[in-house]
Amino acid sequence: MKWTSTRDRERYGVAIYNFCSENEWCLKLNVGDTVHILEELEGWYFGYALHNKALRGVFPKSYIKVRDCIVDKTSAVETVTARLPPIVQEVTAVLREWGLLLRELYLERSPHFQLVKDMMVELIAWRKKILSGQLPGDELKQLKQRITKKIDLGNSLLGLDLVVRDEHGNILNPDITSTISLYRHHHDAAQVIKKIQAEGTPTTYTTVKRKTKLSWTAIVNIVNVVIKVPEQSEISLGLYVWDGRESRERPLTEPLIFTWTPDGYNEQLGLLNDLRCIFNDLNTMSLEKESHSIYLIGYVVREGSMVTKEVDPRRTSMLNKKPLSNDALRRPYGVLVLEITQLVRGQMASDLTLGSIDQEDRDTFAPLFLCGEKDTPDSLVRKMMVNRNDVVRENKMGMQGIHFSFTLLNGDIKQLREENPHYVSLHEVPVASRLGLSEVIMPGDVRNDLYITLVSGEFSRGPKTSDRNVEVTVRVYTDKGQLIPGVISQGVGKECLNEYRSVTYHHEAKPKWMETFKVALPIEEFKRAHIKFTMKHRSTNDSKTKHEKPFAMAYMQLMQSNGTTLQNTDHDLIVYKIDSKKWSEDDFGYLKLRWRAVPGEELDKTAQHGLSPSSKDSFTINTVFCSTKLTQNAELQGLLEWGWSGSTDTEALHIKLEGLRGVSSKELVIFLQDTLDVLLEILMNNSTDDESDNKVFEALVYVISVVTDMSKHEAFQPVLDSYIQQNFHATLAYNKLIHVLRFYVEQGNVPERQSTLKKAMKCLQYIFKFIIRSRQLFVELYERGQEEFEKILKQLLESMAQMMLDTSDSTLTVQAQCLRYITTTIPDVITTFDPVTLSEILIKMLNNLPKHRIAKQKLMTVGEIIHSQLFKIPECRELLLPAFIDHLRKLLVSSEEVTEIVLRKERTQNKLSKLLGTQFKEDNAGAGPEDKKNVDKKMEELELCVNILGDILDVLFSSTIGPTHKDVSLLSKEILRDILNIVYKMTREDPLLCQFVSVLISLLRLMTDKHFVSFLNGFTSLLLLNDFLFELLMVIKNLVTNNVFPADWAEMILLQNSVIVKVLRQCARIISEKMRDPFDEVVWNSFFHCAIAFITQPSLQLENFSPSKKMKILSRYRDMRRETANEIKSLWFSLVGQHKIRFVPSMVGPFLKMTMLPEVELRRATIPIFFDMMQCEFYSPKCRGQSQLSEAARKDRKEQKIKGRFDEFENEILEKLDHLIEGGQGDEHFRDIFQNIMSSLCEDHKTMREPGMKLVRTVSRLMERLFQYRTILNTPDNSAESRMSCTVNLLDFYSEINRKELYLRYVYKLAELHLMCDNFTEAAYTLKLHAELLKWSQDPIYHAITSPRHPSLGRHEDLKEALYHDIISYFDQGKMWEAALNLCKELVVHYEEKTLDYIKLAELLNQMASFYNKIMNPQNLRQNIRPEPEYFRVAYYGRGFPGFLQNKVFVYRGHGYERLSDFTTRIMDQFPNAEMMKKLTPPSNEVKDSPQQFIQINKVHCQMMETRFSSPNVAEQIQRYYRANRVKTFTYSRPFHRGQKDPTNEFATLCVEKTVLHTSYELPGILRCYPVVSQESVELSPLENAIETMTGANKDVYDLTRSFINNPSQPLDPLTRKLSGMVDAAVMGGVANYEKAFLCDEYEDNHPEDAPLLHRLKELISEQIPLLEAALHIHANKVVKQSQIQGLHEHLIMSFNRMKTHVQDKYGTAGMPHDLQDHITRISRFQTQVSLNNEHSIRNSHHSTSSHDVSVSSEFEDQQKSKENFGPSSPSSHRSDGFRNSLSRSLHAHSELILGLSGSQLSLPRLSMNPSRSSHSSSPWQSKKSIGGFKSPTPSSGKPVKKESSFSRLLRRESFSNPNKETNTQWFMDNVSRPDSLLLNNPAPIIELSEQVTTPVTPERPLRTEVEREKRASRPTSSNLSTASTPCASTGSRESLSWPSSTMSTTTPTGSLDDVRPPLPAKTRDKDTDSLISNLTLNTCMPLGGVLSDYPAEPPEKPPLPDRNHNHKEA
Repeated sequence: MKWTSTRDRERYGVAIYNFCSENEWCLKLNVGDTVHILEELEGWYFGYALHNKALRGVFPKSYIKVRDCIVDKTSAVETVTARLPPIVQEVTAVLREWGLLLRELYLERSPHFQLVKDMMVELIAWRKKILSGQLPGDELKQLKQRITKKIDLGNSLLGLDLVVRDEHGNILNPDITSTISLYRHHHDAAQVIKKIQAEGTPTTYTTVKRKTKLSWTAIVNIVNVVIKVPEQSEISLGLYVWDGRESRERPLTEPLIFTWTPDGYNEQLGLLNDLRCIFNDLNTMSLEKESHSIYLIGYVVREGSMVTKEVDPRRTSMLNKKPLSNDALRRPYGVLVLEITQLVRGQMASDLTLGSIDQEDRDTFAPLFLCGEKDTPDSLVRKMMVNRNDVVRENKMGMQGIHFSFTLLNGDIKQLREENPHYVSLHEVPVASRLGLSEVIMPGDVRNDLYITLVSGEFSRGPKTSDRNVEVTVRVYTDKGQLIPGVISQGVGKECLNEYRSVTYHHEAKPKWMETFKVALPIEEFKRAHIKFTMKHRSTNDSKTKHEKPFAMAYMQLMQSNGTTLQNTDHDLIVYKIDSKKWSEDDFGYLKLRWRAVPGEELDKTAQHGLSPSSKDSFTINTVFCSTKLTQNAELQGLLEWGWSGSTDTEALHIKLEGLRGVSSKELVIFLQDTLDVLLEILMNNSTDDESDNKVFEALVYVISVVTDMSKHEAFQPVLDSYIQQNFHATLAYNKLIHVLRFYVEQGNVPERQSTLKKAMKCLQYIFKFIIRSRQLFVELYERGQEEFEKILKQLLESMAQMMLDTSDSTLTVQAQCLRYITTTIPDVITTFDPVTLSEILIKMLNNLPKHRIAKQKLMTVGEIIHSQLFKIPECRELLLPAFIDHLRKLLVSSEEVTEIVLRKERTQNKLSKLLGTQFKEDNAGAGPEDKKNVDKKMEELELCVNILGDILDVLFSSTIGPTHKDVSLLSKEILRDILNIVYKMTREDPLLCQFVSVLISLLRLMTDKHFVSFLNGFTSLLLLNDFLFELLMVIKNLVTNNVFPADWAEMILLQNSVIVKVLRQCARIISEKMRDPFDEVVWNSFFHCAIAFITQPSLQLENFSPSKKMKILSRYRDMRRETANEIKSLWFSLVGQHKIRFVPSMVGPFLKMTMLPEVELRRATIPIFFDMMQCEFYSPKCRGQSQLSEAARKDRKEQKIKGRFDEFENEILEKLDHLIEGGQGDEHFRDIFQNIMSSLCEDHKTMREPGMKLVRTVSRLMERLFQYRTILNTPDNSAESRMSCTVNLLDFYSEINRKELYLRYVYKLAELHLMCDNFTEAAYTLKLHAELLKWSQDPIYHAITSPRHPSLGRHEDLKEALYHDIISYFDQGKMWEAALNLCKELVVHYEEKTLDYIKLAELLNQMASFYNKIMNPQNLRQNIRPEPEYFRVAYYGRGFPGFLQNKVFVYRGHGYERLSDFTTRIMDQFPNAEMMKKLTPPSNEVKDSPQQFIQINKVHCQMMETRFSSPNVAEQIQRYYRANRVKTFTYSRPFHRGQKDPTNEFATLCVEKTVLHTSYELPGILRCYPVVSQESVELSPLENAIETMTGANKDVYDLTRSFINNPSQPLDPLTRKLSGMVDAAVMGGVANYEKAFLCDEYEDNHPEDAPLLHRLKELISEQIPLLEAALHIHANKVVKQSQIQGLHEHLIMSFNRMKTHVQDKYGTAGMPHDLQDHITRISRFQTQVSLNNEHSIRNSHHSTSSHDVSVSSEFEDQQKSKENFGPSSPSSHRSDGFRNSLSRSLHAHSELILGLSGSQLSLPRLSMNPSRSSHSSSPWQSKKSIGGFKSPTPSSGKPVKKESSFSRLLRRESFSNPNKETNTQWFMDNVSRPDSLLLNNPAPIIELSEQVTTPVTPERPLRTEVEREKRASRPTSSNLSTASTPCASTGSRESLSWPSSTMSTTTPTGSLDDVRPPLPAKTRDKDTDSLISNLTLNTCMPLGGVLSDYPAEPPEKPPLPDRNHNHKEA
C-alpha cells in the first residue's frame, strides 16, 4: 500500500476529537483544529494543522470531519480554505484573534474584557445562525451588517487594524479597489467608529440607521382577546392621534373591524390567525410631533336590544341562540385605550426592518374600559387621555382587554412588498389606509375617498315624553335618487355596506357619536352623488322599534358650484323634520332645498315635500376628502378646465397662469401630472404670440421648482422622473422649450428676465429632460429632424457658454446656477446629442469664465463632469482632461502660495503665543480679517482641487472606461511634480495632507514602467532630474518615517508601501543609469537613506504581526523588505570605489540598522556591504588630496599610498551597534551570521585578514555584551546590581578598545543607576573615571569626553573641577570623607598654586575642616553613624544565570547595617528560582553545567594592608575606615575534623581550611560587587589552628588595652567582658584543652616534628599574662569611678593571680610590651605625686616594692621614647624586666585604689585620638616566627618541606566576615603576624572565621529577660564542634584562652547570650554604660562554633548580665 494524494474536495478537515499519540510520526490535534490533508492511506491521513504548518504528521480519519474547501494552487504553496460564506470565514478568524487578546485583557483587568467577551458570544450566535442556512436573504443581509459593525467596533477597542468594507459589508480587496476609494472608505469607517466611541461604547451595537423614508407602516397582530360581552359585538381597532393643543383625538387610519361573540374562539377557531392588520402610510410628522400622542383605541359596540338581558342557564330555551337581526341596535359597550407613543418612537429610532433579527414579539396589553349609562365612547376616551389614573382606578373590568404585538416599519406597504417579496403577511394581511393622501403620489396612483365623521347632533323630543333614542342611517344616492350600493366602508376586515347605522344612545337629546366611515365612489359618480342622513327613534321595546319611522333627515352635496369638492372641515347640515304622512323615501325633491345654512341668509321654513327645516335641531359632520383627481382649489380647477376646453383667449390664459402661483405647493404636487399635461399642451398648441409661450414657460418653471424644492418636496422628484418617462406625451414641446430657454439665456442681463432665468437654471435638469424626452417621442413617431434638433440644441448650449463671458455682477448668480446645474443634463443630453461636441461646449463654458470668477463653482462643475458618463468616454476624456488639469494647476499654484504664506504666519503666531502668553494672542486676534477670509477661500479651493484629482484617478482606475495610458501619461507629466511639491511642503498638521498623499500614491500606482521611463526621460536637464529625484525620495522617506495615515489603517499603509517599492525600483534604475557620471552624491545618499527607512518602518516588520496578518501580507505583497534590500545591494555594488568612500562611514549606521532586521535572507544579502566598506576605506588614499588625482596618476598603484586601515568604519560600527542594540535591534542570530559571513570574507582576503578578523572579533564581543545588557535592562525582575554589572561589563570593554565616547556614555549611565539606588559612594567613584581622563590644563575638550552633566564647559580644568565637586558631594553623602579629602587636596593644589583662586580655596579648606571633624567626632563612633559594611561572597553556579554571572564568584559590599541573613534574602529575591547551596564545598561539574541556578553565600573578612593607618597609635575613628575600605583581599575559613573526632577534646582533630580571595578591583568602587579573579586556600593542622587562635586572642587583648590608653573616655563594657571571658573562665577550656591535646608528653613523643610549634604555643600562653595584667591595670583605673563593680574587679584580680602563678610556673615569665609598661609607669608616677602633694602616707607600699623591682633599666627608657618599636623579637630578658617593672607599678596603683583615691585624681587626660585594635596593626604581637620553625618558601628554594605543602592548596570556599568586630565564632585568625609559610608570599595576614558547613543562619537577636537567656542557654548549639561534656559553648574562644580557675567551675555560661546584638536605638545606645556596669556578667565566653555574627563596630551600651552564681556582695 502506498500513500496517495487526496482529492481537492477532501483536503480540508476539522478535528472532532482530541488526538495524541506517543508515536513520533503522529500529529497532535485538539478539538476544533483545522487540518490540511495531503495524503491518505487506509484509515489514516497525512498533513498538518493550519495553525502550525511546519509540523507534519499522520492522524486517523475517524477523528476528522472533512469539509468542502477551496484549493488555491496559484501560489508557490498550496493553500486550502473552507468553502464558507466570506462573512463566516471572517467571523471565525476574528474569534480566534480576539480569543488570544481576551486572555490578555483578563490578566490586565481591562475594563473592556466583559464587553469584548459579550461581543464574542454574540458573534458565535450569529455565526451559528448563518451556518444554519435557514435565514431569508434580507435577514441574512441585515445580520451581515450587524456582524461587520460589531467586528469593526471590537477591532477598535482592541487596537487592531481597521477593516474597510463596501456598502454591502464585504471586505474591500485592495487589488481591485482604487487608492482613492480605499482611502475614503478608511476615512468614513474611522469617522463612524470615532462617533460611536464619542457617544459611549454601547453594550449592544445596532446597525447604522438607513435613510428614513417619509412614511411608516405599522403591523398590529392581535395575540389574544379577553373580553366578555353578553351579546354579539363588533370591535373596531385603530390608531389615533391626540392633539394636546386642540384636546381632540382624530383617527390616523381606517380601523380594523372584527366580530366578537360571547363564545369567543369556540365558534371561530381560526379567528386569531385573521386578527392582523397593516396600518399603512403613517406620516412621519404626525408620529414625531411633540404635541401629538399616539394611541391605540378600540370601540366595542354591542349588537342587540337596547338593554341586555341576563341569561338564566337553567332555562334551556333561553340558551338557544337566535340569529342576529339586521335591524339590531348598535349600543356602546366599552373602549380599549392604550398610549403607544413611546413604543412607536422607540421603534422609529431603532429603524426596524422585516429582516431585523433578535427582535422578539413582545405582547402589549390594552385594557377594556366599560361605558357608563351616561358615558359615550368619545367622552370616555377623552377622560382617559386627560385623567388616565382616575379612570384606571375606577375600572372594574379587571384583566379584560386585548393582547397584541406592534411593529413599526419604515416605508409604505408598496415599498415593503417590493423589498420583502417573500413575506406572505405583507400580501395577505388587510391594509388600513391613511385618512389623508400619501406624501408621495406617483403618476397612475388614483384615489377618491371621502371620510365622513358623525360628530354630534341635537334633537328635540317632539311628541315624546323623554328624549329620543336617536339612530342615524347614512346612504349614498345619485342625483336621480338611485341608491349606490356597496360604497360605504366601516373599516378593513368588514365588507362594504349599502348603509351605515350609527350607535344609539338611550334617551340622549345631544348625542356625540364621533363615528367615522368611508365613502368610496368613482370620479364620475362622485360628481353626481349626494349623501342622505335619516334620523330614527329606536324604542326599547323590540316589537315597537320595528315600526318606528324617521323623524328627521339631512343631506350633503359632494361637489360645490365652482366645480371643486368639499373642504376638509366641519359641516353643519340643515335638519329637516319629516312629516311621515307627506314624506316618501322615493321622493328626492329635497335636492332642491338647501343642504347647509349660508351665513347671512335666512332659512326658508316653508314645508316642501313633507320636509320642514328645524331651527332647534342641529346635525354636524366632518369630512376629509382624499382625491388625486378632484381638487378643492378653484384656481387650479380653472386652469385645468381651461386647458381641457382648448380656449384661445390669451388674456384668460394669462390670468389662469398667474392664478397658478396662488395654488399651495401641497395641492400642486398632488395634481402634478394634470398640471404638467395642461401646461405642455398649451405650450404645444399656442401659436398666437411668444409672450404666451414665455408665460407658459414661467408657469412650467414654477411648477418644476416647487416639485424639486429639496426642503419641502424632495420625495416628489422620483414622481417627476416617473411622469417624464411614463406619462409625458408632448412630442413637439422640445422646439418651444429650446426656443424659450434660449431667449431667456440671451436676455440674461435684462433684470426683468433674470428672476425667471435663475429659476430656469435651477430647473435645468428637468427642462432638458422634457426636451430630450419630447425629442425621443418625436423620433419614435416620425424618425426625422435630428440635424435640426442638434443645431438648435447646440445654439442653446453655445448661448449658455457665451453668457459666461459677461462680467457684470447681475449675471454672477445666473452663471453660477448654470454651471451648477448644467452637469445634471449630461446623462440626458448625450443620448441624443454628440458627446464630443458637448464636451467642447462645456470646456468653452469653463474657459469663458474669468480666472477668479466663481472659481469654487467652476471646480465643483469640473467634479460633476468627472463623475458623469461623459468623462468615461475616451474621446471626450481626451478633450476634458487637459482642460481640467490646466484649471487645477492654476488653482493649485495660487492656492498653495496663499495658504503657505498664511499658514506660515499662523504657525509663527502660535509659537509666539506659546512663548509670550495669551496676551499676544489676544492682541493679534483681530488682525487681518481679509487675510483670514482669503485663506479660507483658498483652502476650500485647494480641498476641491485635491478631491477632483482623486475623482479623476478613481475613474481612471476603473477597467470599464477604455484605455487610460494617455490619460495617466498626461497626469504624470503635467501635475505629478505639483502634487509632489505640495506634499513635500506640507506639515503633519495640514488637514489636506492625507488626501494629497492618497492622490500621489494613486497616481504613482497607475503609472507603469513605460510611464516612469517616459516621465524620467522627459527632463530637459540633469539638474532638474536631480531635483525631482531628491524631492521624491524625501517625500517617500517622510511618508515611511512619519506615516500620515493612522496606524490601524493597515491596508492603506501596505498599499502605499507596495507603490513605494515600485517607485524605488524605478529610482534605482534611473540613478544607476544617469547619476554615476557625473556623480551626484546627494541623490545617491537620499536613495540609500530613503530605501533603508522604508525597509525599517514598523509596518513592514512581519515578525511583530499575528500569523494570520503575516500570511495575508505575504500572499498579497510578499516581503517587500527583501526586494528593496536587493535594490540597495545592487545599487551599492554598482558604485566604483572612488564614490563608495564618500559613504564611509556615514552609511554604516543605516546599513547596520537594515541588516539587523530579523529576516535571514535580507541579512545574508546585505552584510557583505560592510566588508566592501572596509575595503573602500582600507584602499582609500592616505591623504585626501590623492582622491582628486587624475586618472593618469592613478595608474601606477605602487606609487600610491593607501590608508591601510578602516578605523573610521570601525568607530562608526561600534558606536551604531551600541545605539541600535540598546534600542531593541538585532539578536543572537544576527551576531552569529555577521560573524560567519564577515569572518569568511576576511579569511579570503590576504591583506585585510588580520585587521579584519580582529574587527570581527571585537564586534562579536561587543554584541554579546550589548545583548546581555539589553536583556537585563528589559527584564523587570532583574535587580539594579545586575544592571550595574552589565553596564560595567560594557564599560570595561570600551575602555579596553579605547572608545572614550562610548566609555563615558556608560559611565554616566552607571552613575545614574547608583544615584537611583542611593549608592552615593559608588556614584562618586564612577564619576571619578571621567575625571581621570581630564587634565589640569586649559586645553579644549573634544567631543568624545564631554559631560552631559556640564555640557557648557569646554576646557579640561573647568570640567574636571566641576566633576570633582560633584564627586566630593557624593562622597560626603556616602560618608566617605577620607576619599573626599584626597580630591580636596588635589583641588587645594590647583587653587593655591595654579589658579590662585583664594576664595574657592577658603571655601574648600572650610569644607575639608568639616570632613575632618566628621571623621574624628567621637559621637559618630559612639552612635555608629558610619557603620562598617560587611562583605559577602556570592557564587553563581549553573547555566540558568545570565552569561556574566554563570559559574562566577563575586564579593559584595553590604549596606550599612545589612547582615548575612538580610543580604541572603535580598540576593535570593533577585533569583526566585535559584536553589541555595547548604555547604561551602566546591560544586561539581554537573552542577556548573546544569540549566538550573545554584547560589552559595557566606561572609568574608577584609584583609587590611600594612599602612601607616594600621599603627596602634592611630585613632579608632581613622582605623575603622581603612579596615573596611580600599580592600581587594578577603578571607574566610572552613573548619573540619581530620580523622575521628575526640569526644573529650575536639581541638585534637580540629583543622581549618582558609581561603584568600582577590577581587578585580578594590571595594568600594564603581560597583558594590566585583568578581573574584584569584583565590588561594591553605589548610591548618590542629596545632597550627591553636597557635593562630592564641595569637588572635593575645592580639585582641593588646588592641583593646591600647584603645583604652588612647581613648580613656570610651565605655568600660568591652574591656570588662574581655577580661571576664579570659581571666574568669566559666569552665575548663581554652588553654586546658590545648594542654590536654598538645602540651603533653604523649603528643610530643608522637610528633617530634612539631616541637617548634609547641614551643611557640607555650610562648603565646606565657605572653598572655603580662597583657592581661596591663588590661587589669586599665580596668582598675576605670573601676574607681564605678564602685558598683569593684567587687567584680577584685574577683578578677584573684583569678588572675592564680592563673599567673600556674602559667609562670609551667611556661615561664614573659615581658610586658614596652608601650603598655611605659603607660603604667607614667600612671604610677602621677599617682605617687598626687599622693605626696596630699600628704597621704602610703604605709603598705612596701608590699608592692618588695615584690617588684622599682628600678627602670636604661633600655626600657630608650624604648619608652619609641613605644612602637617594641616587638616580640626582643630578648626575653627585656620582656621579663619590663614585666616586673610594670607589675610593680600596677600593684602600687592598685593599693592606692584600695586606700580610696578619688576617680578624678587617678583619671588620665583624654586623648584626641582613639585608636582601636586593627587588623594589620604593628603591635608587638605580630610575631615574625614561623609555625613550627619553618620559613616561607621562596622562588629560588628547592623542594619545599612537608609542612609547606599544606599551605599551598587552592582556595575552595568563601565566606564573609568583618574582622573589626568581636565575633562569637570559635574559628578566626585575626590580622596577626604568622609564619611566612602560611602567608604564601603575601604580606597580608589571613583572617580565619568559622563559617561552618551549615545553612546561613540569622544572627542572634538580643535577649531581654533572664527567662529568654535561660531558654537560649539550654538550646543545643548549632555547631557540631562543641564538646558534649561542657554546657558552655565558649570553649576555645579567645576570651577563654586563660588558665581556668577552679573556683569558677560552677559558673553558669550565660555571659555569651547577649554578646551578639544589633546596634540599639539611639535612645538606649547613648546612655552611660558605666552606670549600668553592675549588671556585668563574670563570664562572657562565646559559644563554640556559634553563628557567624560579630559584634557591631561600636558595642551596644548595655552591660553584660551578672553571673547568677557569683556573689557580688561577698566580693
